[in-house]
Amino acid sequence: MLGLKYALGPVIEGRYRLHQRLNKGSTSTLVALFCVVCLVGTSCARSIIQTSKPKVLQGVGGTSLANFSSPRGFYKVPSHLRAGLPGQLIRLQIVSDSSDETTLRVMYHSRDGSGHDRAVTGLITYPNSRAPRGGWPVVAWDHGTSGMSQSCAPSRAGGAVPSFGVDGVSVATDYLGLGPDGEIHPYLNRQTEAQATIDIVRAARNIPDAHASSKWVVVGDSQGGHASLSTGEIAPHYAPELQLVGTVAVAPGSQLSQVFPGDNPILNDVVTVMALYGAQVTDPKINPSDFLTPDATGVATVIKTSCVTQIADFLLKVYSKDGGKIFKIDPIDTARGRAWLLANEVGLVKTKSPILVIGGNQDAIVVPARIHSLMSQLCSIGDRAFLDQIVDGNHGNEIVLGATEITSWLKGRLSGAPAPSSCSSKPTNTSQAPT
Repeated sequence: MLGLKYALGPVIEGRYRLHQRLNKGSTSTLVALFCVVCLVGTSCARSIIQTSKPKVLQGVGGTSLANFSSPRGFYKVPSHLRAGLPGQLIRLQIVSDSSDETTLRVMYHSRDGSGHDRAVTGLITYPNSRAPRGGWPVVAWDHGTSGMSQSCAPSRAGGAVPSFGVDGVSVATDYLGLGPDGEIHPYLNRQTEAQATIDIVRAARNIPDAHASSKWVVVGDSQGGHASLSTGEIAPHYAPELQLVGTVAVAPGSQLSQVFPGDNPILNDVVTVMALYGAQVTDPKINPSDFLTPDATGVATVIKTSCVTQIADFLLKVYSKDGGKIFKIDPIDTARGRAWLLANEVGLVKTKSPILVIGGNQDAIVVPARIHSLMSQLCSIGDRAFLDQIVDGNHGNEIVLGATEITSWLKGRLSGAPAPSSCSSKPTNTSQAPT
């Protein structure tokens, strides 16, 4: 029981404090890159930073979008919302504005797993200096596990989006179901993670003041690593007008059906429970009570009202009370569970752009054996993937210890330099999962 507390500590008690060092490639602590409390899954309500500089931006088709200045109501999806193109802006709110950069909270159109129009929220930061010819490159940031309910959305905390040392526009989606009032996030859903990421890049391009180009990269950590890899696989056919030139996955969730030496079984159960309730969002026929013990089903209320810390705490108590039993039937042992795993696994579809994977030898959550298995899979399908395995890296510091490598690698991809590869042999597996 204590083992999971320590294993989850970097994620649910302050992991993103370290991200404060990543904006603009600086090694010094910067103010409010992301609100630590918000990103680790507690209530994120706070006052909106107002600006004296009014902005009226243009959405797709010339729709005028005035600054949403009310401190409340931003996350309530407009009733009778008309369907829009993916990336079309619904509303925006100025979080901060200076002579150097502007950060906006945005609501934009995306798609769910069935192709239905949905409102998604996030943050966009762009420079206020003169853009280069062709516009600024875009860095998309995919965050790690924060929870599944509206209060767990990173954008509710505000703060500039990390740029990882790249001069350009930075965007960060909350993912589908995180942010808008009354919704639940389909946790680890490959398709919706990717579409929400791609569509916030499109949203940035719909803001004239941002001067965002079509060239972009994506960086993700933990759950965000799963999202960034998913994005790399889906982007070429979902957004052919954009040019994704590189994907970074830090300690990504992957190889979801496998157990590796060093895995914490309690942690695996927590992730499985969240994925089970996330799967119910996309398939209402799934009934978690068919799989969970009676005591464990109480987590449904926690998922709807709290974030990852509280979810883990609740399940830990069940685990302790019921002698280590959370499931009466493991979803992975069912046909429906195996189908979900196949649909949401990464590393089965060859990507057109190169990949940087970062892992840590001390990572107790995404253990080294899982990272090496992922790399073998990526190489087997012909991906150009490079592994940076950090000797002292754990799940809370890998992204900081790897920051120099990430910045250098991203700049190399944006400049058109050849990407390094850790794959030394020809692909041995060319099969692909449905895209």
